[in-house]
Parts: sequence; C-alpha cells; structure tokens
Amino acid sequence: MKYAFRLILVVSIFVLTVGFQNCGQVAFNTALDSSNKMSGGPIPICNGVSCTLTPLTDKAMVTTILLALGDQANSELVINGASAQLIAETVVRYSSPVNNPRILEVLDPKNQGESPEDAAYVHDTLLKRYNVTSITAATSGLTPADVAGYDIVWYNNPGYPMSSQQSLSTLLAFTGAVILQGDDLAHGSENGTAFSLSALTGLSFIDNGTSIDCHDGHGVYSTDNNAGELYRVTLDSSKITAADNSVLSFHYGNDIDNSSIISGRGVEVIAYAQGNPSTCVEQRPTITRRVK
Repeated sequence: MKYAFRLILVVSIFVLTVGFQNCGQVAFNTALDSSNKMSGGPIPICNGVSCTLTPLTDKAMVTTILLALGDQANSELVINGASAQLIAETVVRYSSPVNNPRILEVLDPKNQGESPEDAAYVHDTLLKRYNVTSITAATSGLTPADVAGYDIVWYNNPGYPMSSQQSLSTLLAFTGAVILQGDDLAHGSENGTAFSLSALTGLSFIDNGTSIDCHDGHGVYSTDNNAGELYRVTLDSSKITAADNSVLSFHYGNDIDNSSIISGRGVEVIAYAQGNPSTCVEQRPTITRRVK
C-alpha cells in the first residue's frame, strides 16, 4: 500500500512538473459563448505561443486585419514579433472551426512591392505551426479552383487595396474562413475603379487613413510610410489577453484604412487604432470579425 501511494505521488509530481514546463505562462484569452460571441476563458501560452491551436469557433468567419504584420522600418519590425504571433494564431483559431486547417495564403499581384517581406513573414514565422500553401493570385483574380480544398484563405496585400472583383467574388462564394490582412484592405480598386468589400467585411470604407484629425486643437496628423506620427493599436483585452500585457498594444507607422462598422452585420471589433498623441481619442476598427 505504501509502495502504491509513493508511486502515485511520484507520477503526480512528474505530471505537474511536465505541465509546468510546457505551459508555464498562462494567458486568459477568449472562448466563444453559445451565440458565437467572444467571452472570457483560460488559454495556456507556452514559450510565447499557444500551447494548443484548438479552434475557438464552430462557424467559418471573415476576419479583417488592417495591418501589415511584417512591415519593417530601418530593417526592424514595426510590430513586435510577440504581438504579431498572438494576432496571427488567435485569428486563425477564431476564424475556422477546423483542427489543423489547410491554409492558402494568397498574395495580391498588385501589391506594388510595398512591405515585400510581409507575406513571407506571415508564412514562414507567424503561421509556421500550420499547414500553409502560398501563391500569388493571377492578375485577373482569384478563382474557385485556386481555393478548392482549403479551410482558410488568408488574403494578403500589405499596403494596397484588393485589386480584383473576381477575387472578391471567389472569397464571397468560398465556404471556408477568410482572413484579409493588409492596412488598405477595407476597400478594393481594380484598374483605378473603386469597389466595395462591405459584403465580405461588414465595414464601410471612409478613406485610406494617411492622416487623422484628433480634434484636439493641434491640427491634422500625418501617418504614413513610417515617416510621420504613429497609430496606437490596442487589442481588446476582454477578447484577447496575454500573460504579458505589453503585447496587447503597439505603434504602427503606415496608413490604416479609416472605416466604420455597418450596423446589423454582426461585426466584432478585436482591435482599435488611435492617433499617437494621447489627446487623440478617436478609435478606428483595425481587427474585426464576423460570421461568414
């Protein structure tokens, strides 16, 4: 009996020790309630990334990330790597109900070479724990054949609008999850003709966000090309939290599309951007999601 007790005790200590080593940092992230809305719940964080990549939605979602996650200034990342990793993995988990989803990363062909490191950074670093295939869409646009067999389409154009209405049509018809990522992806423009992405994103485009009027008596602030003021981006801590709260906010120096939420589309805001001066209180939706 004593031997059995000692054996149980040793095994228990071993399990606890291994658990501590593998999931030493615990973040309180978000889960979903019965209406597929975000609500509080513990998610372990291990060595700076999620201990598990288990999906946190039972429906395919459309998530819009109005940021170039791999943008660089003076050969350094603008958004710190921990924040970008947290965003990428959390967004995948909140966008697709599929375990180990097959992800197609699509680079818009008309990206004008802006933030050229962005798409590779997303594929090689931020999504390295997923099954990802990367392609560049044809100039005529993304087709249903391109996206067949995938669970998520991660559509990337770091600093320019979506360039093809054909791509929009394909993404609208796609039955899986869609993630749009790039700081000008609240709108589209094909050969100089603007078109709306509202049917996909639930956002109404206002302007491309190269400046912001904080109405604080100090004029209009220019924010573009990492050469002016910086946006302050803040992840909603009630929806995404981390052991180190510093990763929940960061500065961003490129333009972020100015858009508004369309009422009745079920859009949830995960992150907002504000002008850098502390007196600037206007909030712009920066990461959003809605049921597809």
